[in-house]
Amino acid sequence: MVLSLDISTSITGYAIIDEDGKVCVSGSIDLRKERSFVKKVQLARNTIMKDAYAYKLNVVAVEENLQGFRRGFSSAATLNTLARFNGALSFAMASFLDVPLVNISVSNIRKSLGMKLKREKDCGVSTKEQVKRYIDGMLDESNQSIQWETRVLKSGPRKGQHVLCDDTYDKVDAIAVGLAYLKIDT
Repeated sequence: MVLSLDISTSITGYAIIDEDGKVCVSGSIDLRKERSFVKKVQLARNTIMKDAYAYKLNVVAVEENLQGFRRGFSSAATLNTLARFNGALSFAMASFLDVPLVNISVSNIRKSLGMKLKREKDCGVSTKEQVKRYIDGMLDESNQSIQWETRVLKSGPRKGQHVLCDDTYDKVDAIAVGLAYLKIDT
């Protein structure tokens, strides 16, 4: 069984997936209100371990952190903080569980799962939504489905509309990491 993580200092997604690709657990930890680096790591580790205790995990698979700059995205300070948090939480989980740690790049995740994504400006659908739809399709093919939580917007021009909760794409990415690990490892 694999514990897969999509690590971020705002919302960290995690999933526990068995060797057949069945998603046993899909969860997230909202870390946005916690200011202390160490307490963020502790909160994430403790929350994940509550779900992980029930399973015999063999590996921790993590989406590799960004390796470079892209115009309009994260600053050097943000990339540094994310890399430190990724390393700290990855180590905390793998050492606590006493299992190997495997980092998988985003490109290897997509390649191993056979994802062919289009640019948003060409198709009108964000990359995150394209990945979600792809993972939903994979889960449907294996007779699994996840009902993603929604919330109702309370103000603004879209008031009253149902939208996906903030953590949905973090959970999706964690599932993608785990499913990719299973394909790469076999």
